[in-house]
Amino acid sequence: MTSSKITNSLEKGVGFVGRVLEKLIGQAKKAKEKVTPDAAFGLQPILALESRLPAPKIRQLIDLVGDRFMMQMLPVLKDKNVLELGENPLRFQKAILEKKPKFFFGVTVDAVPQSSATTSPQALVLKGSLKSIPFENGFFDCVIAQIATPHQGDVVSAFKEIGRVLAPGGTALLFDYHPFGLYAKSGTQRLRSIQATIRGLEDYYKMCRVSSLFITDMHEGFIDDTLRNQFATPDEMSAYREIKGTPLVLFLQMAKK
Repeated sequence: MTSSKITNSLEKGVGFVGRVLEKLIGQAKKAKEKVTPDAAFGLQPILALESRLPAPKIRQLIDLVGDRFMMQMLPVLKDKNVLELGENPLRFQKAILEKKPKFFFGVTVDAVPQSSATTSPQALVLKGSLKSIPFENGFFDCVIAQIATPHQGDVVSAFKEIGRVLAPGGTALLFDYHPFGLYAKSGTQRLRSIQATIRGLEDYYKMCRVSSLFITDMHEGFIDDTLRNQFATPDEMSAYREIKGTPLVLFLQMAKK
């Protein structure tokens, strides 16, 4: 092949590549225009879960999914020291006591402490904080925590406290808002505390590493067909069709190193 033919072929090749790049750049600009919020109208491309359902309804769905996972995963508790952390009233106290633990203690993080579900001296419920659990290191064989609550506050501190009070070889069961559930919205009324810094599943592994814990099992709960019967009105059904498949709850089983 002569030098002129080689030069001609190279020029054609460069021209073809240039046209392809121009086309790709043009497509990228159009795509960006479609997803960029319109400053004039305040449009947002992401639909928050709280914009489609009221907080009490989301709370109901979270409790249903969380209960299902927790009841399936409760370990043998006979002759064990067990701690439950959560809102008042504690959701799993009755089920835990039915498993005959040695001692049951509960810490509620919102209102006044509830009355124990039993008059047994082996059961006690206190008002407290997830950041400062009033028990000594390694006291509990099992810790059950519901931190899917607006009262959760600093989740890192909660993990550290769970790791502190859990005995080596013990088990912790915890469920939280799914980090991809899009709960946050503008304003002061929100499900997830503004103090929460969780952005993805990897954050839970990081929190475990600094809390002497490690994850042994993980489950994700979604708005799926099992929750369809919780949407009764036409407006709720319309919302269900839009948010079906949305991540709702993250459930963790952890052990102490």
